[in-house]
Amino acid sequence: PLTETQPSVPGVPPPPTAPAADDASMINEINAYVKCLNRTASRTADSRRRYLSWVNEQSGPTCKETYISYGLYTLYEDGVKTCNDAADSGKTTGPSLPKAEQAAGELAAAYAELVPLAQKAEDYYQQQDYKDDGCAKAKEMHPKLMSAFNRFLDAERRLSAEVDAIKADVELKELARLEQQQGKRLPYYTQSFMIASRRLMRTVPKENIAEFQSAAYLAAYDGLQKEYDAMLAYAEANAPETSKTFWYSGFESSAKNFFTQAKFLKRNLAEGKKADARGMNEVVDSYNRLVGDANNLRFDFP
Repeated sequence: PLTETQPSVPGVPPPPTAPAADDASMINEINAYVKCLNRTASRTADSRRRYLSWVNEQSGPTCKETYISYGLYTLYEDGVKTCNDAADSGKTTGPSLPKAEQAAGELAAAYAELVPLAQKAEDYYQQQDYKDDGCAKAKEMHPKLMSAFNRFLDAERRLSAEVDAIKADVELKELARLEQQQGKRLPYYTQSFMIASRRLMRTVPKENIAEFQSAAYLAAYDGLQKEYDAMLAYAEANAPETSKTFWYSGFESSAKNFFTQAKFLKRNLAEGKKADARGMNEVVDSYNRLVGDANNLRFDFP
């Protein structure tokens, strides 16, 4: 099955049937990219955000900032190999995905540069070495840090967009295959609901709330409600089937919570209110719990 990216992106319940042979290599390549993103993207964004919470991006540090002790977060060293492996594998195996492969290569290169640089900068600020060199090293490191951070961020956005688009296509193929092989049973309805959930989450910006598009969210919510109602109706009418599905009760509880939070945000928008960070965070947090429970689903059919 496809691996889920976090936090937006993209949990897919493991399908009870193997993917078609022509999709298998693409899924492997995409999963390698997702593994790279999951290990590096959030931590790198957090480190950049912490650094810029006290440093002016354009002018750089003066070493007189009130919160200079914040420094920045170090990054996960094993992410270098994870992303290098993903980038190398994409070039040598699987289908040709030139945009994804280029973005993965650029992301891996930027991250490999960032890991030792972030460690050096964090040590420098925590040990207060700027008191010894008059801030010289801080001024020297700043443009290097920002260049690597911004190159990583640009590549991460492009790779995530490519992964999302390819995953959406593969997911629909998997859903059609499920219907053909089993009919519209519980695996079909849970997967269809998760696809609708991911569509909704793609309308929620990862960082800048100003990028939120209400119309896109409301359209995605309509699709989510349709799939949620269909899944619950099927589950209620087929209790023996749901009782044999491992973790379904936990999944349904998380689905209800996610749908509720999505509805609260939808209601605010329908009333003409602006989306706020708290409401979006509730949607994101409930979605992440849903992903975990969706990945625990196991179907047992005769």
